[in-house]
Amino acid sequence: MKVEVKVFDQRDLSVSDVILARIADEGIDLLVLGAYGHARLREMVLGGVTRDLLRTMTVPLFMAH
Repeated sequence: MKVEVKVFDQRDLSVSDVILARIADEGIDLLVLGAYGHARLREMVLGGVTRDLLRTMTVPLFMAH
């Protein structure tokens, strides 16, 4: 399996929205994701990518903490 690394600079979208858009654009059928949490106040201010992806995921998700 070939692995490819890409950098996306889309400041008008959240990180989770960029990930979901790439999943759709590339036809990805599984997302592997390292997940962790922050203090509630920090997540309220900065957002929580893990939480957002769990809420809106469109493909199977394999998570590790």
